[in-house]
Amino acid sequence: MPWPMVHFGVAQKLGGPEPSSHLLIGSIAPDAIHVRGKITREQKGITHLVRDGGLPDANLIKENYLHYLNLEPEKAWKEYIYGYFAHIYTDLRWIQTLYAAFKKENIDDKEHIGYTYNQEVSQLEFELKRLQPWTDSILNKLKDSEGHAIPLFVEKSEVEQYRTIKLEWLWDERNEPKIELIYFTLDKVEMFIQDIAGELNTLFIPSGIHAHGG
Repeated sequence: MPWPMVHFGVAQKLGGPEPSSHLLIGSIAPDAIHVRGKITREQKGITHLVRDGGLPDANLIKENYLHYLNLEPEKAWKEYIYGYFAHIYTDLRWIQTLYAAFKKENIDDKEHIGYTYNQEVSQLEFELKRLQPWTDSILNKLKDSEGHAIPLFVEKSEVEQYRTIKLEWLWDERNEPKIELIYFTLDKVEMFIQDIAGELNTLFIPSGIHAHGG
């Protein structure tokens, strides 16, 4: 639901002050399915653990995280998996908080709600890119970052292709709508990023898990 810069912001908090490239690319990997072209909601749902039309709860995210974390011993894999499941949790909490408030305010405008949302989150991407001190470091790390295949979810090539597409979009200033944010203002989103990173630390660390920067 949130776009890459929000996921990068969460990853930066989790792996800060210098999150690894594996954590960063993992933080957008669930959306890599979009490079397949026209996909159904069900197909996208597979990479996000969707059950019965909804995202999983925190416990199911943690359960799947632990399973995939232990499939490979390498540090790069574990950081990638941390990013991957942090993405799903971030989506869940976005829907429950900022997006829920946005939808409530636009409940009677079903015709334009999708357009309004896309305009707002597009603008938010550029504002975060401009104003966050970590932007240059993170985007440079991502340029040559290496993806990983996750069985039943995504292929390595898909993740790397998606990463490249997203970076090219962010670097093209013509994609900025140049509107004033109403629903997803910087203060709200920065607070969201801070809160979600804290929640993820609480969710995962009791099991002895943490992303290691580097």
